[in-house]
Amino acid sequence: MTAAELRKYLHQSPFVPFEIVAPGRKKIRVPHPDFLSISPSGRIAHVWTTADNSASLDIFLITVLETSSRAAKQKRSRKKQG
Repeated sequence: MTAAELRKYLHQSPFVPFEIVAPGRKKIRVPHPDFLSISPSGRIAHVWTTADNSASLDIFLITVLETSSRAAKQKRSRKKQG
């Protein structure tokens, strides 16, 4: 994974929540763009998981990014209605 690929998910409009899959199939949900930041070097991603908990990940070790098809469909249907 690269920082550029991660930024595509982070900055898509409208935003669709996604999960970062780390080694060992551990999943970290990103419900909103404010919950994720990428270091200036593009090496580390920092994700806020709950009120005061967070995770820092080496971006190069991220296995895959997954979006919920249900969340994506809901966003699209709201966009069409509005």
